[in-house]
Amino acid sequence: MGEKTPYLIAEILGLQEFDDQNLKALCPVHREDTPSFIYNPKMHNFHCFGCGCNVDLIDAYMMTGDTYLGAVEKLFGEAGVPYSFGERGVRVHRSYRYPREEPLGDRSKVEEYLLTRKISKETMDHCDIRQDRHGNVVFNYYDTNDVLTMVKYRPSHKIDKSKGEVKSWCQRDADTKPLLFNMNRINVSQPLAICEGELDSMAAIEAGYTNAVSVPLGSQNHHWIEENMEWLDQFDEIILCADNDPAGFRMIKDVSPRLGSWRTKVVEIPEVDPDTGRRIKDLNELLYYRGKKAVLDAILNAKESPINSVDDLSDVEDINISDIDGVYFGMEALDRELFKLFFGTLTLVTGRPGAGKTSFLYQLICNTLEQNRPAWIFSRELPDFMSKSWLNYLLAGPRNLEKFVGRSDAVYYRVRGPAKRAINDCYRGQWYVYKDGWSNDVEAIQESMEASARKHGTKLFLLDNLMMINLHGTDENKYDKQTEFINWLIQFASKFSVCVILVAHPRKIQSGTSAASAVDLYDIGGSSNLVNLAHRTLSLRRVTQAEKEQGNSRFSQYSCVVSVTKDRMRGRAGFELGMYYDEPSRRFFTNYEEYDKRYRWDVNTYQDRLPCPQLDEEAEVLGHIERKEVS
Repeated sequence: MGEKTPYLIAEILGLQEFDDQNLKALCPVHREDTPSFIYNPKMHNFHCFGCGCNVDLIDAYMMTGDTYLGAVEKLFGEAGVPYSFGERGVRVHRSYRYPREEPLGDRSKVEEYLLTRKISKETMDHCDIRQDRHGNVVFNYYDTNDVLTMVKYRPSHKIDKSKGEVKSWCQRDADTKPLLFNMNRINVSQPLAICEGELDSMAAIEAGYTNAVSVPLGSQNHHWIEENMEWLDQFDEIILCADNDPAGFRMIKDVSPRLGSWRTKVVEIPEVDPDTGRRIKDLNELLYYRGKKAVLDAILNAKESPINSVDDLSDVEDINISDIDGVYFGMEALDRELFKLFFGTLTLVTGRPGAGKTSFLYQLICNTLEQNRPAWIFSRELPDFMSKSWLNYLLAGPRNLEKFVGRSDAVYYRVRGPAKRAINDCYRGQWYVYKDGWSNDVEAIQESMEASARKHGTKLFLLDNLMMINLHGTDENKYDKQTEFINWLIQFASKFSVCVILVAHPRKIQSGTSAASAVDLYDIGGSSNLVNLAHRTLSLRRVTQAEKEQGNSRFSQYSCVVSVTKDRMRGRAGFELGMYYDEPSRRFFTNYEEYDKRYRWDVNTYQDRLPCPQLDEEAEVLGHIERKEVS
């Protein structure tokens, strides 16, 4: 088979000026007068020394109209090897609402429009572009088994947003599985170019780079990574072709670590066309202004992913801390003082037993979900079902609880059934918990965190608590193992641009220590590097009954106090915040809006104001804030 390969490729592609002795020909991708398309017997493919493209036998079949599965079947047939890929084109998910196929027919309006975008009829045919009865462009999305799974449309003219025109939409009454456009015609042994739009991927194909796909639902929707992770994992190299705008830059920043920065390259699109001075926004505009060669050169000369181990400080942008991305705490006073839980940071949380750490931390999870950022929980303090129950109470809030009285007159509360169902539907695919019974070994936890960051785009990771993680330490090296783990968490947070919260319990409290004082930095159990390396440390304590009765403490009216004992991000500490606690909903709050916060799952409209026993009429400014010096 190997000896026949160059001749088969030549026959399939109809190579011009093919020299069957020296195995070279004119390149089928770009125009040339002197043959530079030469066969490499070690790689079993042709390489063009003019444009840089590589073409193997599977590529040749696909360049002439086959899908990837069709090409592989022909390859097996040529080798005389039995194969079984199952039935191609068969719908396998009974509950999925597959789209109807737009009929082949008149495509004149679409062809007229796409030709103005420098997309040829041959490329339209290659990508199975069609036209609906209104003259709109039809993009057919096929899965790797050649099943039509999603259909998108766009007008066959330049979009006029001032008239309220929509850029694109999916077929009504059909499901929208986030596949990649053109993925059924991709050779997984070649580098994959991922573009921001269908026309950009078609521009790449028009230029001769046929191993190009497009994301399905916009640059900021990354569900395609999770859906296609197993398929994407097959590629040794991935080339990102995002638009030349802030949304495109953010796509590269968010997607590169999830796909693997070690294998990801980035196409650099020129900002302006030197001939006309016009701004070049994307790959299709690069084709329009500069031609096929410019597009192919941009893809083949893609730069290494910008996530490198070293940066020149002159190239590092001086960013205001308030502009750094992250998730909000959801409490007005904390957000005002600490700004956010910044991505790329590790926060250490401690406190005595019963101080309210679980409610406080799970409330951070709820506010992370509210900001549409997925969260991951490792907890050996609570089993999975209790973690979910706790989150349900917090998300439901006081308006969605039912009061019950038990046989012994004990009062308890339940989340109403409709609220639980709505919460479940709203946050599906966004809240993840490390399974009960799964290994507590540090390697298993690290693997789960990396997989969740890459596949689900998880942005907040909660580990509760350090002592429940098996670091494989001994009495002699346990502190070294803790330091190794802390360093790994910091590197992980930076690599995937996420925030990590680690719970560490305090040492055994010395007799005579006041319960009204926060856990000091070095009261935390374990290596001193826990607090030395963390970006922030927060300590929670319960307000004692003695404080409440005596009434001479600045926090005597509150339930709990959170203290910022270290804040490397702002270079200061000593901030303390008193918080009220609502036992039925398990919420901490400092004002009425936080007490009655409605999360996005709750679409009901309420007119009444709930009574709140903790807030009296005189406390218009709630949440007592004090600052003290910390040595």
